[in-house]
Amino acid sequence: MNSNKHIFLIRLIESIFGQILTDHKRTMKHLLIISFILAIPLMTHAQFELDSLKQKWESVGREPIEGVYSLSANNRSYSIALAKAEDVFKLVYLEGGLEHWVYGDLKGMIAKSGEMYEGRRNAGKPTKPNLEDIKIVFGNKKFILYWSDWSIDEFKMIYPEEAKEPTDMDKVFLDEAFKRNDISIPIQLSDSGTVEIPVMVNDVLKIYVGLEKTSQEVIVSKDIAKTLIQTKTLGYKEWKEGNYYQFIDDKKAFEPPHTFILNSLAVGEGQLTKLEAVVSEDISRSMLISFDVLERFGKVNIDMEKMLLTIKP
Repeated sequence: MNSNKHIFLIRLIESIFGQILTDHKRTMKHLLIISFILAIPLMTHAQFELDSLKQKWESVGREPIEGVYSLSANNRSYSIALAKAEDVFKLVYLEGGLEHWVYGDLKGMIAKSGEMYEGRRNAGKPTKPNLEDIKIVFGNKKFILYWSDWSIDEFKMIYPEEAKEPTDMDKVFLDEAFKRNDISIPIQLSDSGTVEIPVMVNDVLKIYVGLEKTSQEVIVSKDIAKTLIQTKTLGYKEWKEGNYYQFIDDKKAFEPPHTFILNSLAVGEGQLTKLEAVVSEDISRSMLISFDVLERFGKVNIDMEKMLLTIKP
């Protein structure tokens, strides 16, 4: 709004109040005029007016997720309105402790995407936006906002309904909403050019292992087997072939074959149990798993350009 419009508004209000106010009241009048002018820019850029929005909800109804929500975090406490605008929902700042933010500023926009909502949110200032991708899952009079780094904020509805304490998380919050259907893990190449993938063995040993077509499920070096023995996750009861006590005796010569049961092998978020492992004399490779073992998780695809292995169940 330019200065001419400001002057017009001042004179208009003065013409109404000027003759009937005392000197003390004139001071109050000037404060009223200044407040009025300062409020005009906020009114012109506000996304919507809350009282009108409430009237609309009462007269024509609202989507179940529409309402006023409150966030109370460690160093942040503020409220927002969530309202539908055509095919999207706007998140609009109302009040609270966010510096540089004022009533009516647009905080974010989301749209329905499967079982959740996705969109963008301004994590910076209104004058210097810092837009981040967000995901939102709605539950019982509340929603969880997932930031791009998977940190979360929990907003609770305060109007027209109020979330009760304590609130029970819907199962979708805990299990389904952000469950990855496929396994994606990075790969690397060994000195000989074969593919290696990271695995967790018996929940104690995380290493890169070779991936090849072999007749055995798992092949491990003597050092890996003895490391598992030292971690107390491999012992006599898992030993299936060969003399266990002779194997752990460093003074005894290695006499194959030696086989044992591997309690668990985790690849990404997937896990297999009770695999048969053969101890090899070859010290050049610490561990190999058969390609067939991976296919028990699902369909395997290796992208050498992205250096990524994916498994679709």
